[in-house]
Amino acid sequence: MTEDFGRAVPTPSGWLMHPEQKLVLFFIRDPKSLMRMPKVITQLWHSTSEGIPTQIKNTRTMALEDANETWFELLSNGWQVVEHQINDDVA
Repeated sequence: MTEDFGRAVPTPSGWLMHPEQKLVLFFIRDPKSLMRMPKVITQLWHSTSEGIPTQIKNTRTMALEDANETWFELLSNGWQVVEHQINDDVA
């Protein structure tokens, strides 16, 4: 059995904004997770109408594959990638 260790699965990272701009979701790779079993931390935030995070709703840790699935599912449901987060105190 041959495994391909040379190809890394991309980790979703950054902010996604709810279509109605009520929530933003932050994805970041868990720096404490093992390289062979990467995990991703997500933080769901309430936000202003401009998409600025104001209050954290919840935090979750998930496997990389689950995080990728969530990321692409949210994008297909109208969530938008936030290129520049205004509230640097949150990040």
